[in-house]
Amino acid sequence: RMVLPLTGSYAESDHVLGHEMVHVFQYDIAQSKAANGGSLDRLPMWLVEGMAEYLSIGGEDANTAMWLRDAVLRNDLPTIKQLTQGGKYFPYRYGEALWAYIGGTWGDETVPRLFRSSLSLGFDAAIHSTLGISSDSLSNRWRAAIREQYGPLVQGRARPADVGDRVMALVALGLPPAFLPRYLF
Repeated sequence: RMVLPLTGSYAESDHVLGHEMVHVFQYDIAQSKAANGGSLDRLPMWLVEGMAEYLSIGGEDANTAMWLRDAVLRNDLPTIKQLTQGGKYFPYRYGEALWAYIGGTWGDETVPRLFRSSLSLGFDAAIHSTLGISSDSLSNRWRAAIREQYGPLVQGRARPADVGDRVMALVALGLPPAFLPRYLF
C-alpha cells in the first residue's frame, strides 16, 4: 500500500509517486524467495534511494547535473566507499548519478540484476559478480566519466562564494547542510 502524495504540482506529484512506487517494488523483490533472505537494511541508502530516483526520473536530470557540476567545480566528487560510509553526500542525487552511469554503460537490464544480486551478496560482491569489476574500479570509472562530462562546463568558472554574498540563511529550509549543494553556502 502507498499513500498518494499531492505535492502542489502535477510534475512533482508524478515524480514522488514514481519514486515511492519503485520502493514498493524494491520491498517486494527483497521479500521474495529470489532474494535469498536479503534485506533492504543491508544496502546503502544511496543504492536504494538513488535507484528510486533513477527509475522515476531517468538518467538525465537537471537537478542531479547541478549537483555533479558543483562537485566537479569543488573537486569533491565522492567515491562509492564515501557514499556508503558517511552522511556527507546526498544519497538521492549521487546514487541516481551512479545508477545512471551503470544503466548507461551496461544497459538498463543490468539495474534489476545488480539490485537482486546486492540483496543476496552485498553490493561489493554483486558489482564483481554482475559487472565483472571491483567496486573501486566502478567508482574510478564513474568519477572519471563525470569529470569528463562536466569538467569542460565548469572550467574557468568562479565559485559563487568568491563573487557574491549569501542572501539568506539556508538552515531555514529545514535541511541539514550536508544535503545542500556546497555552492549555496
